[in-house]
Amino acid sequence: MDSCSAVESDGFTLAEYVVPLASSRENYIWNVQVRNRTAPSSFCQEKIWYKSDQTLYNIRVLHPKRKVLEGVTIHMFDRSFHVLKRIDARRGEWDGQAWIFSDGIFINRTADGGYSMERFQRRRFQLKERPQDFQHLEKAPEEMTLGELGRYVTKIKSEGYDATRYQVDFHAKIAFPFTSLIMALLGIGVALYQGKHGGIAVGVAVSVALAFIYLLIFQFVLRIGYTGNLQPLLAAWIPNIFFGIASIFLFMHARH
Repeated sequence: MDSCSAVESDGFTLAEYVVPLASSRENYIWNVQVRNRTAPSSFCQEKIWYKSDQTLYNIRVLHPKRKVLEGVTIHMFDRSFHVLKRIDARRGEWDGQAWIFSDGIFINRTADGGYSMERFQRRRFQLKERPQDFQHLEKAPEEMTLGELGRYVTKIKSEGYDATRYQVDFHAKIAFPFTSLIMALLGIGVALYQGKHGGIAVGVAVSVALAFIYLLIFQFVLRIGYTGNLQPLLAAWIPNIFFGIASIFLFMHARH
């Protein structure tokens, strides 16, 4: 029992701390050093929709490194989803404290329910959002710790986006460390069964084949979860449940 707990604990440690760092380093080497691409933080991002409280942003191009927006439209709503203000600008620059918009139009709702319109060449707006708020996920899910991925799921759900894929990855991060434990139990069950009904070599071959099948099923079910046709929790845990039952079945039959 202690050895099983140790295996499970080691699996969690690897999944939570070692794997994210290793994956991040691997992706960096492949993209930056092998493919000669710039680091992710300097990539341009296009066609961004961002929702925050009662504000909706549509940004044609974001330059994260320069903290510059191109083709910006901002709608600000009241609780009834009526437009209170609108900003359209060709360009926006972050000066460290506020946004400086250029070549734009500012529309503001008046007290009588109408709207006023003002054209501007350059105007400073105090907005809640900063450049980093508009940036897409820079880390792949496998590069993130469980806590980071959980916070990201909460963030994109609060912004009104579909978080299904990241919810599946979140539950998979919890489920996958149990793989080593389940494979160990399954291997023992196969060994006991083959000890009575066959040779050791056959048992080893069967164990390797089952491990391969497990990984295939794990990836296949995750992909079904990504499409939304299976609950994220089930998508992550079905392989563990199935192979866990299989290991119990082998144990029971090996005893008879």
